[in-house]
Amino acid sequence: MVPEDRTTMISEDRTTSPAEFGTVDASADPGGLIRFLDAANAVSGLREAKDALMEQLALGRARAALDVGCGAGGDVAEMARLMPDGTHVSGLDASETMIAEARRRTASLGTRVSLRIGDAADLPYDDQAFDACRTATVLQHVPAPERVISEMARVTRPGGRVGVLEFDQETLFLDHPDPETTRIIVDAFAGAMVQGRIGRQLPRLFQAAGLTDISVTPRVILANAQFLRTLLDDHVARLQGWGVLTGQDASRWWAELEAWAQAGGFAGGVIVFVVTASRPS
Repeated sequence: MVPEDRTTMISEDRTTSPAEFGTVDASADPGGLIRFLDAANAVSGLREAKDALMEQLALGRARAALDVGCGAGGDVAEMARLMPDGTHVSGLDASETMIAEARRRTASLGTRVSLRIGDAADLPYDDQAFDACRTATVLQHVPAPERVISEMARVTRPGGRVGVLEFDQETLFLDHPDPETTRIIVDAFAGAMVQGRIGRQLPRLFQAAGLTDISVTPRVILANAQFLRTLLDDHVARLQGWGVLTGQDASRWWAELEAWAQAGGFAGGVIVFVVTASRPS
């Protein structure tokens, strides 16, 4: 989600969908997904949540750190900035497109950064290779998040830190003049995601992975109407395809949302969870 902007118009651009992050290289517009990430990373609320994650990873004491699902490399570069000279940051992503962009954006960091294509559920790193390991907004797209967290714990040294930032899409809230249609759309949204409720599940998954000193920090991220359209467009179209909504229902719902946004009456958002822990010594 992105922060509140009560003057933003709703975009009609439907070329990019967050659901495509599970298969970036097969997307019709991989560059659009990169632009989506850039827009999200500029959000003050999400940026603050990521800053909290970085702080809880104790990167100032880390010699080696890993970003799982590093995307276009922005967080890898930030990790390198927070770590002492002579330290190393690794980044892994399943997408060739994302790794190519991350290499371009981190080229100035030289040998302090290494990036590779790989599977988050089968990390290509040795046991206990890192002092800190993190992932952000990745687990909502994977079929076995418990396996990813277990792998993150495996590659973290005893006493090292593991951290995850994830949305809980079932907490999505939206003020709209048609509450009945809104309830249909919002209630079905989390179930349409691969892991729509992953945020609330993180503490349990951390505990199952054998991690200790678990810290849970929920944060409310406010959205603007334009970003909400990007987030929900494909979902609303699916509901039409299933016969849950008619085309007329959907068109009217979007038009009313746009009218409220123009009038300054829009309010919506979602809860993001920042969960960190230690690997036992």
